[in-house]
Amino acid sequence: MKSIAELHQLFLKSSGACTDTRNIIEGSMFFALKGANFDGNQFAEQAIADGAKCAIVDDEKAWGDDSVIVVDDVLKTLQNLANYHRTYLNIPIIGITGTNGKTSTKELVNAVLCKGLNVCATKGNLNNHIGVPLTLLSMDEKIEVGVVEMGANHVGEIAELCAIAQPNCGIITNVGKAHIEGFGSFEGVKKAKSELYRFIESVNGTLFVNGENQHLKSMLDVGATIISYGSVGVDNVSCKEISNHPLLSFIAKVGEKDMRLSTHLIGAYNIENVLAAISIGMYFNIDVSDIKAAIELYVPSNNRSQLIKTATNQILLDAYNANPSSMALALANFIKLDHQNKVLVIGEMKELGESSIEEHQNIIDTIIKEDFSQVFLLGTSFSQVSCSDGSFAVFSTTLDLINYLKDHPIKDSFVFIKGSRSNKLEDVVKYL
Repeated sequence: MKSIAELHQLFLKSSGACTDTRNIIEGSMFFALKGANFDGNQFAEQAIADGAKCAIVDDEKAWGDDSVIVVDDVLKTLQNLANYHRTYLNIPIIGITGTNGKTSTKELVNAVLCKGLNVCATKGNLNNHIGVPLTLLSMDEKIEVGVVEMGANHVGEIAELCAIAQPNCGIITNVGKAHIEGFGSFEGVKKAKSELYRFIESVNGTLFVNGENQHLKSMLDVGATIISYGSVGVDNVSCKEISNHPLLSFIAKVGEKDMRLSTHLIGAYNIENVLAAISIGMYFNIDVSDIKAAIELYVPSNNRSQLIKTATNQILLDAYNANPSSMALALANFIKLDHQNKVLVIGEMKELGESSIEEHQNIIDTIIKEDFSQVFLLGTSFSQVSCSDGSFAVFSTTLDLINYLKDHPIKDSFVFIKGSRSNKLEDVVKYL
């Protein structure tokens, strides 16, 4: 059986790591992972036929020749190889986690750092026990800094990801109510996210902290350099004179200088993400003018706070994810925006456990106080809560909503769409 060092030598001569035979890269190493409904060992032969240099399997009965390497556990081998490669590269790794905003912050940090450095950042949502190793293995010797997003839905997961990626810089964007089923409570969320702080502190690294967030400040210990950002009064980077109509613009105070920013972002809640990116850019000596340019050129994608104009409506699409914290912030922002005909399309929130009905009722209680032209609710969770005047339309599935919109078109409106990823509310856009 080959050692991790030997596998790493093979990896350096390959074109990278693959885990899906549908996306085999010529000359890559195929890792035969197993899941609830599949066994990658069964696809080793296909991977080699499609051009993989070798296949890493953990079933001795799998098809094999000299191109197949048997290990005890493919997933563990993938993680150990990624950790070995991270040590081999010996570059700064920035770990990013948080309840909300971690992907937006990651994208902004990547945009900023790319102005002066060779950067590799997590692609899409590859932020779990498989995605993090793949992100690390996508880095080559030209990369000067890595930006690694870390997601979690249970206590201990961030610690595991830190053990693999070994970040020496870190940021928790915020902590809020999400994945309560896995974390057990809000305190469980804080405990889980603070695992990043504990790791960075253990290596005497650097933490970027929203100095106004009391939850984050209470989670800090000692042993790390702290760089803070927030509103006026925070030492490193702060902001003032905020405008949000609907695109966000504000003045960031960087040291003693002002940076006027006009972004393609929507919602004041994005300010902390921008300030974090500025702080990290300054730490890595990116020129202030390049930081400004990177942030102003950044356009959100992947169904995250996208402003879309159709032939008949304006749409704010934020359908990548939803939890009580992000939903409250997004609704508060949309309520403040001026438009004569504002329409809501709200999908249910997932993984809330016993608090699900309460949290969905909170959304209803917020909406009912406002003067929206129409409100469409999606998912069984909303059918279990109380709406006093019965004026909201509730649909079981996205398809049901689409069929309704076909017969009852919406025109001349500003439509806000938000819900959990599983709702696939982005499919509604073409019918607006």
